[in-house]
Formats: sequence, C-alpha cells, structure tokens
Amino acid sequence: MSSNNKKNVLVFPCGAENALEIYESLRYSIHVNIYGASSVEDYGRLKYEKYIGNLPNISDACFDEEFEKLINENNIDIVFGTHDTVQSYLSENSDKFNCYIVNNDKKTTKISRSKYLTYRKFSNKPWIPHTYSIEAKINNWPVVCKPDYGQGAKGVAICKDEKQLCSAYEDTDNPVVVEYLPGREITVDCFTDRNRKLLWIGPRSRENVKAGITMRSEKLKITSEIEKIANDINEGLVFRGPWFFQLKEDHKGKWKLLEISCRMAGTMVAQRAWGVNLALMTVQDYMDRDLVTISNDYVRLIERSLISKYELEYQFDKVFIDFDDTIIIGGKVVPIAAAFIFEMIKSDKEVILITRHEYDIYKTLDDVGLSHKIFSKILHINNDESKSDYITNNSIFIDNHFIERYEVHTKHNIPVFDVDALGYFVR
Repeated sequence: MSSNNKKNVLVFPCGAENALEIYESLRYSIHVNIYGASSVEDYGRLKYEKYIGNLPNISDACFDEEFEKLINENNIDIVFGTHDTVQSYLSENSDKFNCYIVNNDKKTTKISRSKYLTYRKFSNKPWIPHTYSIEAKINNWPVVCKPDYGQGAKGVAICKDEKQLCSAYEDTDNPVVVEYLPGREITVDCFTDRNRKLLWIGPRSRENVKAGITMRSEKLKITSEIEKIANDINEGLVFRGPWFFQLKEDHKGKWKLLEISCRMAGTMVAQRAWGVNLALMTVQDYMDRDLVTISNDYVRLIERSLISKYELEYQFDKVFIDFDDTIIIGGKVVPIAAAFIFEMIKSDKEVILITRHEYDIYKTLDDVGLSHKIFSKILHINNDESKSDYITNNSIFIDNHFIERYEVHTKHNIPVFDVDALGYFVR
C-alpha cells in the first residue's frame, strides 16, 4: 500500500470512455496518484502518465500473477474495473490481490453481470420487465432478444414474430427474451458508501447514443418512482462506490429495468459537471470519510465528442515556438498554446520563444499575462533573419506561418506543427 497520504489508484483497462472519465475525475486530486493499465494498446497510453501496458488478458493463466505483481510494485491501494467482465473477474478473485477492488461484492457483481439473474433477483418488483421462455406462447409482439451478458445494446434484436425470434435466439449467446419497451431510455447514476447508504441518485437522459455511449445527456428530476427503484436495488444488492442502472418506459409509461452495472459509466461525466465527482467520492469513502453531495443546478445539458491524440515517434528535448498568431492571436493568449507550453515544461522539455515581434517582447508578455520565465530562452530576431538558422537538433518547431515551418523542416528534417496540432500534445 502507498506510504504517504496519497492513495495509489489503478484504472483497468484504462482506454475506454469510462476509464478516461475516472482519469479526468482524479487527475488533479491532492489525494490521488493515478495509474492506468491495459492488456491491449489503446488511447490510455497517450493519456495516463503512469501507464502499464501489455498486461495479460484476464482469461490468461498468468493474469493473476502479473496483476498481483503490478499491484505490489506500484503500491496500488484502489482498483477501478472499467469493463463488466473485468469487474466481475476482479471481484470474484479480490481475495487474491493485495488491494481494494471497488464494488467487490462477489454475489452482487455476479447478479449484475447477468440479466437473467438480475431479473430473477428482483422478480417480485413491478419495475422488472416481463420475460419469456422460448417455448412460451407470446401474444404481445414485438419482443426483444438480447444476450444475458451483453452491454451497450450489443446483440439486441427486436423480433416482430416467432420466425424472427427463433432466428435471433439461435444467433445470440445465452439469450434472454423480454417484453418490448417502446418509451424513453434513461441512465441513473448512483453512489453507495461503506455503510450501504445510498448517497446519490442521478437520473439523466440518453440521447444521441453512439456505440452504447451517451453523447448528449440532460439532467432529469428524481421522481418517487425512480427513487423507489434505486432504493430497492441498493437494498437487494451490496454496493460500495459508483454504480448505475438503465430504465426504459413500457407502453403505459412506467419505468422498467434494462440492466444494472457495478462500475463507472462513461457519461458519469454528467454527474461531475453537476457537482458530484463519483470517482473522488470513492477514494474519500475508502479513506473512511463521511460524505455529502452538493448539486450544481445551473448545468443541465451535457454534450460530448470524440477527442484525438497521437503518438509522436520522435525524441525531442527542445521546443521552439513562435509568438504572434501562435501564442497570441488578436492580442490575447491562445488557451491551447498556453496549455501546450506548460505541458512541455511538465515533461521537462526546454521551451524556447523565437519571434520577430515588433514591440518589446517582455512588455507584451506582461501585458497578456504571461511571464517571460516560462521560456528557457527568448530569441528576438530581426525581420531579415531566418528562424531556421536558430533551430537545433532534437527539437520540434511550432509556428502559424507555413513558409517558416517549410524552411525549418527542409533544413533540419524535424517535426513542425501549426497551432491546430497543439491539442494533440496535451494530456
């Protein structure tokens, strides 16, 4: 375990949307050192500064040994499993690992992973959808056939008649057949503390869903119906940390359960925008702290988009960067340029300002709120001088002017970038 006051938190696997949300939730916390690990190369290696790759798959015979080695070598305190199957495996084997697995109740993860077991567990509740056996006579078409262990709407088929149902049933692993729910679909993010107290219920809409991930989400009111379902689930299963469930309206407008999950959801970012950081609450609860929540009622709608990063296969120790129309545009600092400079400083790169600025560059830096000390050197050159004459090896060059970039690249054969590329470097 970690020896200082900070807790070492591992996210595994670390490249999916919910894993990246955990990273964003914890990256600036003074209580946390955050690590990421994956079995396959993915986006996580470009985001996590403390990244461990090439971990065996959980199905490999050597996984337990390698995972425990990772835990011990990095003094990991807390592990977030970010995939339902991974979460289930880690919980079932949590006694093998010298760390705390978030939501590690074996029975709860087993039931939550299976729609059949979930529906059977809560079969006496009015919010459980009607299920059918393949032999049953069905009078209300359509019905839905879906995999017992599926997630993100993968493998879900709407069947309008017996022929379609038989075909879908044969093509689906461990099929479950349930009533068709035609209404709205929502997600309800929850948090349960170490005393099994349900501290947070956060319903949100699921709009513009891509690959099972909600890209647009609106904050919804906690109705008595939703609250009752959340409390029923919390009383019937044993949670500790963030979890969520999904509901859909039936023909009468009543909420019916789709699934329950014992992990962070990717769009739990909505809760953080509304003032409730569920990942950080998990760490605080692990530290035996009593928690309360403050909701930000002035934010209602969340829009999400894909973010791109790239891996630069070039080793450099210096950054030469232009000033006018690169660091400042229209007399104001370009935010991504400032973020890029400080990212480079954090990475121990030498940042050198090279400019033909027509005024006193030190005064202009002061005027726009930047200290000259962020640069290791300032090269204030004349209009008739070429920037390429000042560039050295093992460097990259940033400038808004194509001709400048072309000259530097031609002479030194180093990577050159315009302002639009700077976001790729910022973690």
